[in-house]
Amino acid sequence: MKSHRALLISIGIVAVLFVAVITYGILNDETSYSTHSGLGSSISLSPDDATLAFSYYENGKEAIYLGSLEDGEVRKVTEPAEQDHRMPQFSPVGEGFLYLAADSAGVQSLHHKTGETGESIKLTGTEVHVSDAAFSPDGSTIYYMAIPAEDFLKPEGEKENGADLFSVNAEGGDFLKLTDKDSFAMDDLSVSGDGTTLYYTEFDGVQRLVAYSIEEGMERAYLPQYISSDLYHPDFFNDEGLLAYTAVSEESKNNGSLFEYELFLMETSSGETKRLTDFNASVASPAFFHHENRIAILMQPNWPSQPEDYEAMTVDYNSGETASVSLDFPELSTEFQSSALVHWLENPITVTGLYLLLFGLLTVYCQSVLKRRYLPVKVSAVLTGTILAGSFAVAVFDPWTAIGLFALAAGLAVCTGIILVFAYIYRRLGKSTNET
Repeated sequence: MKSHRALLISIGIVAVLFVAVITYGILNDETSYSTHSGLGSSISLSPDDATLAFSYYENGKEAIYLGSLEDGEVRKVTEPAEQDHRMPQFSPVGEGFLYLAADSAGVQSLHHKTGETGESIKLTGTEVHVSDAAFSPDGSTIYYMAIPAEDFLKPEGEKENGADLFSVNAEGGDFLKLTDKDSFAMDDLSVSGDGTTLYYTEFDGVQRLVAYSIEEGMERAYLPQYISSDLYHPDFFNDEGLLAYTAVSEESKNNGSLFEYELFLMETSSGETKRLTDFNASVASPAFFHHENRIAILMQPNWPSQPEDYEAMTVDYNSGETASVSLDFPELSTEFQSSALVHWLENPITVTGLYLLLFGLLTVYCQSVLKRRYLPVKVSAVLTGTILAGSFAVAVFDPWTAIGLFALAAGLAVCTGIILVFAYIYRRLGKSTNET
């Protein structure tokens, strides 16, 4: 009887933990980044190659920093209050840079900081969500991609408007809408060396590189004779003579279990391409040095985990030699954060472990006390089937939710199989014990 009581107490404790974690995950609107510390997802090099601009999370708050590539000294240059500052890009002239400020809903506005200690000019408001931006060669104009904020906040499939290209004077005012195409997704904006062409990636079934003529107001696929597969994070150098980008490595593509993104370099005149990295991870935000044969990159060794844990590195594109960028990042707080512990408990591995432990304990109790050996397996199977049927039912109205429910059902199916195997083994062990 005592063993049964202890078993029930254990089941109760695990059940309370499991329900608490699930409830917190449903009700909590914070992300895994709310307690994160580390590099953001974008970097930029100053015109003299002496300074790296980047965003950095410090206990969940993201701000813009400048780091000296000579001595590693790091300086915080924006002080966000209710927003997160990210995606800095140096002006081609002077010491200014642009950045995006994200509010609590994730809507990003465009800002231009005229210098390290200069004023910060807000160029767009909360009516649009800016996804990327880039300076013209003379620094007087900023081009950007944006979608109406109300559409950005809607679930996929319910958006009425898509993304378009815009321009604005770097000092504010003089807005101009360049396209009216409502694109599903536009990213990775850059400007040609002569200022006549905008380059960006666009998704229309495949991720293609597009060139937009500012004077003609027309776009075309860029180098379709050479680029036949998806590419990401393009960056040009030497009057568009060299193109750096990231793409899925062939071995991970053939493996199919997890795509890994490596850095590639193309000579645009011939299409000759070579692979520069072999990290078996994910490479992002390549940025050419202006006076050296090197490219600065961010490498994510914990790919595809969240939050992303980036490392800043450089690659010599002649020799292929890689090196880490040494920067004196801010010292992190060592104080205990209860929210960080809760976020850690909320991750899928913990939830799966609690589910298996709960149904494992229930299996032991049902076999030992109720003599209904496979009742927990049946309950888990019914739950799996119900969620699977629900995914098909909601697919007509909300395909993205349907995909999430289908993935959940697939995970529960695996858990049900594990519980079934455990129930069978536990039953066999019980029989062996009784026989001896």
